[in-house]
Amino acid sequence: MKKDFNYYTNLYEGDKGDNPIKGNHYANYYESFFYPIKETVTNICEIGIQNGASLNTFKDYFPNSQIIGLDIGDKSQFNTPRIITQILDQSKPTQLENFVTQCKESNIKFDIILDDGSHDIEHQQLTFGKFFKLLKPNGIYVLEDLGTSFMEVDGVSNVYGNYQTQEKLENSTLGFLFNRPFSSPWISEDDLDYINQKVKYISTFDKLNEPPYNHGKIRCLNNMKIRSITSIIQKK
Repeated sequence: MKKDFNYYTNLYEGDKGDNPIKGNHYANYYESFFYPIKETVTNICEIGIQNGASLNTFKDYFPNSQIIGLDIGDKSQFNTPRIITQILDQSKPTQLENFVTQCKESNIKFDIILDDGSHDIEHQQLTFGKFFKLLKPNGIYVLEDLGTSFMEVDGVSNVYGNYQTQEKLENSTLGFLFNRPFSSPWISEDDLDYINQKVKYISTFDKLNEPPYNHGKIRCLNNMKIRSITSIIQKK
């Protein structure tokens, strides 16, 4: 069996693979971007750890990498010689800024940053605005689960633990990625200037989820079915 990114994702029972029950089918899409840099990647940052599946996938797929995992909860049980975890709440600008400072002081730049955190529209853009500068030249920023850009405001259900608002829908992350120049109410003008100068390209994967994929109680605008959407943003 070919040991590609999808193989390791399924091996560790992650949700980025092609598991018919919970798979988002991201892994096969990522393969074309990750395979050419498989041996040269040295630093990876992942936001949102959950059960540690992605951390272990990264560890096995990128043999020369060190991985920093950030999560709102204590995930130190996943620490290994090549994996370091720390607590970070991506809804808190000060915590994001402290991590940026920590990386600068340690002279750390990342080949890959992957945001699989809260999936909240505001948090996605807030984190991207702070962390994009931590990428190496030609580094890849992965923004996952962008289907939240379509999830409706109903005041009852929440979107992965965060309530949707009209302001978020009007400034959705998908809209942020595809409008030029980049603009966001949650990113400073200086950081927007940097992003506008440094984004090389954006590629997006959009897959309709069908049964037996579990949609839960989350509803989308205009009764659309939930979609698995992720995006690759490469820095110049």
